[in-house]
Amino acid sequence: MINKCFVPFPILETDRLLLRLVEKTDVEQLYEVLSDAEVAKFDYFHPLTSLDQALEFIARFKNELEENEEITWGIILKETNRLIGTCCLGSFDDGARRVEIGYDIAQAEWGKGYATEALGAVINYGFNTMNLNRIEATITPGNDASVKVLKKLNFEHEGIVRERDLIKGKLEDGIMMSILQRDYVLLHK
Repeated sequence: MINKCFVPFPILETDRLLLRLVEKTDVEQLYEVLSDAEVAKFDYFHPLTSLDQALEFIARFKNELEENEEITWGIILKETNRLIGTCCLGSFDDGARRVEIGYDIAQAEWGKGYATEALGAVINYGFNTMNLNRIEATITPGNDASVKVLKKLNFEHEGIVRERDLIKGKLEDGIMMSILQRDYVLLHK
């Protein structure tokens, strides 16, 4: 069984980042991230066009948390106290102790190691606090940067899942990658 310890909301910290609840006060910064066509390119959503849409995302994050369906952290750059992205765990399978991980990072912050740093903290939390057995990610083909980030974090490429996800109205294949708790423990002894 997955230990969904979300009350109080788990704040995670790394050298450069703080991962915390996304608040309504983050709406403009969240909008900046999710309104970028390059950020949204491989995701299910179209680039946001209004602050109201960003508020809808924040409300959805809150609702999914309250329903124990998904937990979404805002990725905050400590140096500037700005939200530069989000990271989530969702699609919980209690019996298999499996979740899916996802993230979005502001394009201006790509290539600086923030995604790897944030995901590393979330993966650590997943295995050591939530008692997960498997964390998986499904990447839309062409999203080579995400594959690279996950490989840095020791995710294994498992194959292609045909027409797995509906991305902007089109069924897309998914590159399945995962890391298991036993492999994570061996790597972090």
